[in-house]
Amino acid sequence: MEFIDLKKKARNEIGFDEPEYLKDSDDLLNIGAIELNPTQKVIFSVSSFKGKKYFDIRNWIETEAGEWAPTKKGVHLSFDKFEDFSKAVGVFAKVVELDK
Repeated sequence: MEFIDLKKKARNEIGFDEPEYLKDSDDLLNIGAIELNPTQKVIFSVSSFKGKKYFDIRNWIETEAGEWAPTKKGVHLSFDKFEDFSKAVGVFAKVVELDK
């Protein structure tokens, strides 16, 4: 599926809140955020580069000018690595559950 079609389908079929404070582009879809503190967030996004699709989980900070900018801290992986990533997150979830 072309990325532009994936973007349209995701917006129509999945309920998520796109962070309004981030700039959108044809090759990027911001799908959520977790606030760490008032000037730092973890942003979840999917993107396309040279026809290949990626998912990204990255720390963003608010600059002194009031705009949001990505940091080097984060994970950027191709869609073909998502299954491995999902398995690792599943292990995290089990460990967290053990701590309850």
